[in-house]
Amino acid sequence: YNEYKSYLRMAKLENFNLLLKGGSKDFVYKICHQSRQPVTSEDTLRLISSTLDCSMQETQNLLSDLRSFTDTLLASNVSSTSEILTSFPEGFHKSLANLLSKVFTELFPVWRANMAHGAVSLPRLESFDWAVSSDHATKQSVCSLDLHIREKDTMKIVNANLSKESLRSLVTGLKDIKEQISNLSNV
Repeated sequence: YNEYKSYLRMAKLENFNLLLKGGSKDFVYKICHQSRQPVTSEDTLRLISSTLDCSMQETQNLLSDLRSFTDTLLASNVSSTSEILTSFPEGFHKSLANLLSKVFTELFPVWRANMAHGAVSLPRLESFDWAVSSDHATKQSVCSLDLHIREKDTMKIVNANLSKESLRSLVTGLKDIKEQISNLSNV
């Protein structure tokens, strides 16, 4: 808690004063939401710059500073309006601090969910294909297994050629995993 307080005291918040030109809570809300997006289009930057009557560089700095500030709050698990309000330094515009505290409080659940979704994205088996073939020269059967795996927004196919022994080991391992999961769900 104290670490984030000392960081926030040193944070660059002068760009936040540009938000005073925003004209409405809704506009400030949209800018705060935009600051957490991975990419901001040039059209969006122009629109914000035009509304705030500032340069595109100042707009980019504002979005970057908002993101840094909210990153620190999120990492420090600060979420109530009163806790956020105390994060602003003395002398900071009181009405703007109140508005940002309320907006951040409204947006934090969405931002936390987005962070969790982005941070924990395990590969998922979508489907699979298999075929068994025999090598007449070696007189061994081989199972060719194609796993269709989705990772985030991409689909990839992982191919494995398994001998009878490898397939037996895989099936045994999967049975053990299934048993462990069943035991955990019964707890």
